[in-house]
Amino acid sequence: MSGLHVAGKEGTELAVFDQVFVDIGDNQSIENALSTFSSHMKNISEIMGAITNNSLLLFDEIGSGTEPNEGAALAISILEEFYQRGCITVATTHYGEIKRYSEIHSDFMNAAMQFNSETLEPKYKLLIGQSGESNALWIAQKMNVREKVLQKAKLYIENKDYDLERVQEGKIKKAKPAAVPKESSYEYEVGDKVKVSELNGYAIVYKKKDSFNNVVVLFEDTFKEVHASRLELEIKAVDLYPEGYDLNSLFVSYKERKLNHDLERGSKKALKNVAADIRKKLGE
Repeated sequence: MSGLHVAGKEGTELAVFDQVFVDIGDNQSIENALSTFSSHMKNISEIMGAITNNSLLLFDEIGSGTEPNEGAALAISILEEFYQRGCITVATTHYGEIKRYSEIHSDFMNAAMQFNSETLEPKYKLLIGQSGESNALWIAQKMNVREKVLQKAKLYIENKDYDLERVQEGKIKKAKPAAVPKESSYEYEVGDKVKVSELNGYAIVYKKKDSFNNVVVLFEDTFKEVHASRLELEIKAVDLYPEGYDLNSLFVSYKERKLNHDLERGSKKALKNVAADIRKKLGE
């Protein structure tokens, strides 16, 4: 049509097309919020409305971008529609179902690009009448994917007998807890939960270390002074209490907290008890 010599032998037949329609590449639309599959379907829908029986159609990975079974079925149906309307269609695919359809339909033909399995490079030679392999397992092997994984994949391709055995809890690798700072380098904070070696129990830090490295802790409702070397950090205060928590409330007895609460709500009984205590102390 352009006056160029044809690179073909004598007897070669050529088609004259009035239009060429192409759906190749990823035409996602951020502006229209279209996914890859949606953009392909939109393009194919527009092509269906514009073709004639003299049109050439070129499709790359037709039906991809969605669930494989649905994608393959939809692709075959689309190819049938274009075939019935007289179009010449060239479509690439990795879907085995589409390849099988082409093998059993007398007016469809498979073709494959020759591939060098050793170097993982294409040979740029078209093999007419053959359906190409995707070489997924071969490439994965070349990329040093574990042999165990490849063997499982081969098994699943053949019979779908999936391994549904659950992993035992003891075999699951868990992240190691963060190392607790050593006592010598850690400055104990008010509210930290610590283990007191000489008391064989746990306590809460009430006062931070003094100049003699002694820490005052609350142990079973009693304040005790303990040397920092005899303490072991169990849980930091920042991890033990919510943000904004009043740490002073940790060291107030239940009796004192109840009295303060009663005074705040204006309890007459509580006021009388306080007044009585004051008179008693004044009498002493």
